[in-house]
Amino acid sequence: MSPAPRRAVGAAAAVLTLAVAVAAAGCGATSAPSVAGTAPAAHIVMTDARTGFAVWPSGVRWVVLATSDGWRTVQNRTPVAVPTDGGLVMAARGQQVAVGVLPYQQLTVSPVLRSAGTGRVWAPSQLPSALAPTPWSLGRSERATYAVLADGRVLASSDVSAEWLPLKVFGTSTPGAGTRATGLVFPDGRTGLLTATGPSDRPVLLTTADEGVTWKGVDLPLAGSGTAVALPPCLAGSTWVAPVAVDGRLAVFTAPTASGPWTAGPDLASPGTPVVGCSAHRLWVAVPGSGSDVLATADPGGAWTMRGSVGQHISSLAPVSDTEAFAADADPSRVVRVALPSATTATTEPLPLPDWVATVGGAPMRN
Repeated sequence: MSPAPRRAVGAAAAVLTLAVAVAAAGCGATSAPSVAGTAPAAHIVMTDARTGFAVWPSGVRWVVLATSDGWRTVQNRTPVAVPTDGGLVMAARGQQVAVGVLPYQQLTVSPVLRSAGTGRVWAPSQLPSALAPTPWSLGRSERATYAVLADGRVLASSDVSAEWLPLKVFGTSTPGAGTRATGLVFPDGRTGLLTATGPSDRPVLLTTADEGVTWKGVDLPLAGSGTAVALPPCLAGSTWVAPVAVDGRLAVFTAPTASGPWTAGPDLASPGTPVVGCSAHRLWVAVPGSGSDVLATADPGGAWTMRGSVGQHISSLAPVSDTEAFAADADPSRVVRVALPSATTATTEPLPLPDWVATVGGAPMRN
């Protein structure tokens, strides 16, 4: 995937154009058709042990937060002049971060804004329709941003172009009946893994090693007959991990390469959809319940050897080392630092966010 370079458009002017188009339609008029999927939730993305971004609820809108000291202090990096009332999704890798705007009222397409490093200056582009409302509907490789649309299509845009090009993930640029892409991740920056649902609500996993030019289906040996949800795959050391939520449990599949062969590890009981992430050598899982149990294992295909607990349900888990992760829970006034220094020791530390985070989103747009 190598879109032809295009002359850059001034970020402020292009974002303003998007805002004017939305305003002309009338921000307070009839809502656009809803898109089925996961409701917006706070989501944290860390680019190293202390540097990261988050999409966060604030009043009736969503904002982009940034930190360079492990959430001890935060900055507002929300792109201006776009309506974020419908929610945001985010992907980041290295010095590149991308933010996608979910539909809201007359905004039936999704703007995508990209920034190199700080999030102070955003370069805008626009998708032909709405992003899928899942936290991983935007993906980042080393050189490009990828978008999974609500209708199941997958598009890509290189870092030197604002143009979005369709990818023939399923042999064509449009998935067949009953098949819908849900998200795309690049755990090592080069190898992409696409999650999807099949015609019978079974999980579909495809992989690409050439930035989306060619795709290969992955066979997951999944037992059971219930509706299954493929969660974002990740990479723990040299082990590829594909988690699937099915039948009130979490099934974890591992492989030495992204193309397989994939082996099923022990299931983990989960009354709801768990949150999963990988550190350098461990798989982390937050299991919903009255709060959330946080578990980790040094053997992603083996037994769970470390366990802690957080008082509220975790919606995002971002491991930054084999013993430390940052999490978002049901309390939007804080980020939670979770530490699992040993198999028998677990600590949680609430990191309060500044008061302005709760109010900077303001009130709804009006005619």
